[in-house]
Amino acid sequence: MTEWTMKVPLVAKAQVRMLAEGVTEAAPPAASVPDDLRPRRMFTAEQIRESLPEPGGFGWRDLRISRSV
Repeated sequence: MTEWTMKVPLVAKAQVRMLAEGVTEAAPPAASVPDDLRPRRMFTAEQIRESLPEPGGFGWRDLRISRSV
């Protein structure tokens, strides 16, 4: 329901399925990826923080039916 109604859902259908199937433990670490698949652009914590929305509760503007961007 939240995937259909919210711009950024609280929980995704895939997350709920994984929990229902009992996937609650993290997978073991994988081998490193080949060089051609490694990310070329690294982001700093500051760049990521600047891109996040302002902290706070969810409201009408978070719904897909709202007109505000």
